[in-house]
Amino acid sequence: MPIVDVIPLHETTRSRYLNYALSVITSRALPDVRDGLKPVQRRILYAMFANLNLYPDSRFRKSATVVGEVMGKYHPHGDSAIYEAMVRMAQSFSLRMPLVDGHGNFGSLDGDSPAAMRYTEARLQKLSMELLQEIRKDTVAFRPNFDGTIFEPVVLPTKVPNMLLNGAQGIAVGMATNIPPHNLGELIDACIYMIGSPNARVSTLVEKYISGPDFPTGGRVLNTQDSLTEIYQNGEGPIELRGEYENEAKTRVIITSIPYGVTKSTLIEQIADHIIKGKIPQLVDVRDESTDDVRIVLEIKRGSDSNVAMAYLLKHTSLQIRFHVNMTCLLPTDNPEVGAPQKVDLGTVLRHFLDFRMQVVVRRLEYDLRKLEERIHILRGFEKIFDALDEAIRIIRASEDKKDAAQRLMHRFKLDDIQADAILEIKLYKLSRMEIDAIRAELEEKEAAAAKLRELLADEDARWKLIRDELKELKTEFADERRTRIAGPDEQIEYSAEDYIIDEDVVVIVTNDGWVKRQRSYTELSAIRVRDGDSVGWAMPSSTRESVTFFTNYGQAYTTRVEALPSTTGHGNPVQKLFDFDDGERVVGVVCMDKRCLPKPVPPEDPEPELFDGNGKVKEEGPWIVAASDAGQILRMSVENFAEPST
Repeated sequence: MPIVDVIPLHETTRSRYLNYALSVITSRALPDVRDGLKPVQRRILYAMFANLNLYPDSRFRKSATVVGEVMGKYHPHGDSAIYEAMVRMAQSFSLRMPLVDGHGNFGSLDGDSPAAMRYTEARLQKLSMELLQEIRKDTVAFRPNFDGTIFEPVVLPTKVPNMLLNGAQGIAVGMATNIPPHNLGELIDACIYMIGSPNARVSTLVEKYISGPDFPTGGRVLNTQDSLTEIYQNGEGPIELRGEYENEAKTRVIITSIPYGVTKSTLIEQIADHIIKGKIPQLVDVRDESTDDVRIVLEIKRGSDSNVAMAYLLKHTSLQIRFHVNMTCLLPTDNPEVGAPQKVDLGTVLRHFLDFRMQVVVRRLEYDLRKLEERIHILRGFEKIFDALDEAIRIIRASEDKKDAAQRLMHRFKLDDIQADAILEIKLYKLSRMEIDAIRAELEEKEAAAAKLRELLADEDARWKLIRDELKELKTEFADERRTRIAGPDEQIEYSAEDYIIDEDVVVIVTNDGWVKRQRSYTELSAIRVRDGDSVGWAMPSSTRESVTFFTNYGQAYTTRVEALPSTTGHGNPVQKLFDFDDGERVVGVVCMDKRCLPKPVPPEDPEPELFDGNGKVKEEGPWIVAASDAGQILRMSVENFAEPST
């Protein structure tokens, strides 16, 4: 009879969910603080380097070849996810310094999708070699792949602080990451400083070295230095990012860069939509003249202020956005195959990178020393027989076979089996006097190199100097100018809603049933269109820049700008579309704030009126609104209290 185990459902559900969450966090969504890569990115780069030999100077291969190699050997989670990750690493507008050299259609800043993987081709960028080239020197740990048939690296032995250089985005279970890209030169300067000052404060790093994010699409950051310092200290916070623009002649504004992550075509559609709806009277047209560089042309209405138009676009379009920083990543643990998710500050990221760099350098030096010692060991075997070369040749000729010759040489010259095999494999021309001298010179050179490596391994300060020198070489070869300008809050543009309302004389019409509209004019009240059974309750001259206040039977007052009322000669709209009325609430009074609708103030007898009443309270100024209730209560209110639209 089969054995049935009874397992509580909640325990099984909890266990399965935790396993899934852990898998997503550690194996899918979050980057490793050491190489800044997610698993799928690491597997793509490793497969291109180790399996397909797609070096920067090699020919391009089909992207489908790369995707198939990665999916079949390392990442069995679908070809689309692999191709999307590969495409992103090839996009110059997504990564500050792309890691994949794409050939073909890999998408665009306009949001165009990349071509299918069977059409595009790829190889590694030159910078990618700085992440990969030391991997063959036993510098990092390897682990079995998903089916245990081959091994893959746990992390890449990068020379570059890639997590901060290219940033990272990802959503895991219960956590996410959103790390902005930075400038390579600034990162290297900060790393060099931290080598000499391991406990450097984040404020010092921001003040002297890393001035802020450096997005591939440029733009300008509007945060203060104190604000950026706080973000880097906490590992999270909003960055105000704005596209750049400049005036061209008097009637044109040229947008030359857009915020990171914004699609250019979407931004143009947003601007065009606002122009069509008349939201920006200062703008008459927008068009895209971009080639390799961004060039969005805004045509300004003659006599209008371009700053007013730009203030509206910055507030109501994605020309200015907030980039929410979240520096969550995987930190190394005692188990080299598993990382722990944690939100970190700027100094912690750089410290982990430098510590990892030291580990890689130590393992690289140990590997180089090991290979040198193996070669030195063989060369010393050669040296032993060079002084008795004729005897060695006689021993070999007198031997029955290779094994016998090796045994005799080992016995005569005190060799081990490795040295004996090397001697037996040597080519005859190597026994010439010139070649013997070359071998002895090589031995001397190798011994000197090995001694230098031993000194480096014994001297931590010397190793840090080596790391510093390698970082300087990277900066010389790859660093470029900053693209994103740290502008600070001084460049904030004042925004006023009234600037975007065309001043137009209208008539505000409200019916007794609470329907409201505005129209240019009317000849007589009976000519105004209303719904059957309804009638005009209020008809007041006004302007689109003025406001109108509705008083209800519940003692509430609601104010809106006249411009917000529907402009129509039809029935209009119920006032409930403008405000959230309670059940049974209806309009009982309407006051328009246009001066034509208000009584003229009576000039005071005293040329200098008192500012305070007898109780020390501020005197209110008229005109006044008087409200009376069914119970006989009367209230006097200043019109000024209702001038601004309701929130």
